[in-house]
Amino acid sequence: MPLEGHWQKVNTPLRETTGREKLLVRVALAVGAVAAIVLVIVSIGSSSPGTPAGCVHVELPSTMGAVASDLCGKTAREFCQSSAAHTEPLNHTALPKCRDAGFE
Repeated sequence: MPLEGHWQKVNTPLRETTGREKLLVRVALAVGAVAAIVLVIVSIGSSSPGTPAGCVHVELPSTMGAVASDLCGKTAREFCQSSAAHTEPLNHTALPKCRDAGFE
């Protein structure tokens, strides 16, 4: 059976929120919103520079996983014409880049 005045006693705050506490919450929300906006703007941009003309950027398999290599000029032409670039798995990633650079 409910007690008289029980709901009101349970749902009445112990004290009122001060203006300083309200200001602190507003400032924290504003800082969080600004941080979220900055994070979105930073994540949209690309941090990797473009590949220069006459160069090919490829990821080659190595003992520790993969290594990114920028091959330019004669080295890039030799790589694009090598049998390594025409075999699995490099032919799916390297050959389109070789074609785009004009070596294929």
